Amino acid sequence: MKTRFFYMMALICSTLFFSSNTLAETNKVNDLQDHIALSRSGGTTRGVTGVEVTATTDGKTAVAISVTDFTGTAVVQIIGGRTSAQYSFYVNEMGYEVINIGTLREATYTIRIILDNEVFEGTFVKVPIIR
Repeated sequence: MKTRFFYMMALICSTLFFSSNTLAETNKVNDLQDHIALSRSGGTTRGVTGVEVTATTDGKTAVAISVTDFTGTAVVQIIGGRTSAQYSFYVNEMGYEVINIGTLREATYTIRIILDNEVFEGTFVKVPIIR
């Protein structure tokens, strides 16, 4: 009786452990796919001026761009998939813009964010929208 109880508890604990571990690992992969790694021409994404640029995407419909410690016009270029697009938005110390990529075809794209004389560049993959 005690052995059966022990084996049953071990089975339940191991099932809970493996299912929670699998869920945690899946979320880590999705987080990495959302972030677009940007590099600044001549260095990292943080310049001497303190300007910081980040970009994320869901890979299907939108690219979100965040700019901090900058005032001026930010120009965003998306190039690839036999097409290109250009957007701009004004930043006053901090700015956030969401760009619709739902109309772009499935391909690998280069995104270039230009702030005055600083250029940030990265790549992302546009996946098809399954309906």
